[in-house]
Amino acid sequence: MAAQPKILITGGLGFIFSHVTEYFVNKGWNVVVVDNLSEGSHPEILDHSFTHYNAHTAHSSVIDIVLKENPEYLIHAAAITDVDYSIRESLRTIQKNTLGTAHLFEAARQLPNLKKFIYVSTDEVYGECEHRMREDEILQPKNPYSCSKAAGSLMHASYHNTFPHLQGKLAETRFCNVFGPRQDKAKILARIKYSLKTNTSIPVHNDGKGCREYMYVKNIPPAIDLILEKGTGVYNVTLNDSYTVKDLIAKSTEVTGKKILTHEAHRTGMDMRYQMDSARIRDLGWKPLYTFEEGAKEYLLGDDEVPVTKSAWEWNASSVIKNRIKKFLGKEDR
Repeated sequence: MAAQPKILITGGLGFIFSHVTEYFVNKGWNVVVVDNLSEGSHPEILDHSFTHYNAHTAHSSVIDIVLKENPEYLIHAAAITDVDYSIRESLRTIQKNTLGTAHLFEAARQLPNLKKFIYVSTDEVYGECEHRMREDEILQPKNPYSCSKAAGSLMHASYHNTFPHLQGKLAETRFCNVFGPRQDKAKILARIKYSLKTNTSIPVHNDGKGCREYMYVKNIPPAIDLILEKGTGVYNVTLNDSYTVKDLIAKSTEVTGKKILTHEAHRTGMDMRYQMDSARIRDLGWKPLYTFEEGAKEYLLGDDEVPVTKSAWEWNASSVIKNRIKKFLGKEDR
């Protein structure tokens, strides 16, 4: 029997990539996670189904961990991602994120059996967007967080150019705003969900005019799987569903039938619009499992207090959702 592929994921206990970790565990892959259990991590999914290293990617010892594990597939998702925190602690954010990324690129170039390395970036590297940005357009990050991620995009380009053996093995994702189970309550849809449960008011920054594209987290793992299989270069990952904060509040009221309490707030240095062209990943064959409306309904009306593992999904879900889960795991009813 052939050995299962090995994949190492940094930040694999975080909001988005905890779902990716579980996806590859459920595929039967040998999964290794490097996660320092900082704020935003979800240690409740630790169940001995994958290997975990409690380590920080900003420490050079992470290179030794990667080389010791010798995975065929590598994903670097670990990062400080909170924009407000990056404004307060700009130096620390830039140091930790850029060092971590440099260490992972260094590890990747030394892996003898590497098939694919994905660097996880963000739509924020484009800065203010007057049109849907393509992957080859100029990067103009406007805050310390996005600056640190844009630095990783430049590392991607430089390592691809400098080390010929990495050509065809490097890829990069730039996600729009992702929402869903396990998300930090500081994010807008998580705040809306919390407000609905507690009847507390949420801050609306800059008159609620900030416009973002949003996508349900369960669309992410199949996109990652597809890129690992046959992707190379940079991919914008988005449904192209754009909403202002005011739009989101109205949509959430429509979905739940409940009024959401709000109060005015201000965010310094806030970009008013991000938008990306997703043609490249769609041409690769990506077909999202959930529309925005389907994801928002499942998330806002669902109970995400139970860890979203395969067994938890199947135990809690209706028959409709069960079939969607089976599709997610590649075992849909036919």
